[in-house]
Amino acid sequence: MNVTPVTPPRPIDVVALFPQLAPLARTATRLHPRPGAPTWHDSSIGGPLLWPAEEP
Repeated sequence: MNVTPVTPPRPIDVVALFPQLAPLARTATRLHPRPGAPTWHDSSIGGPLLWPAEEP
């Protein structure tokens, strides 16, 4: 079953406590990485780094 991760609501309203921060508010994207098994065809980001055999 695939469930989209959801960020829970904030426990406090930060802008109500610090109104001067309101102009700095931005939309953010949270990443939810999952374990994988990359092959040499895939990027090394998040997986093993493939090193040339002839390099020390």
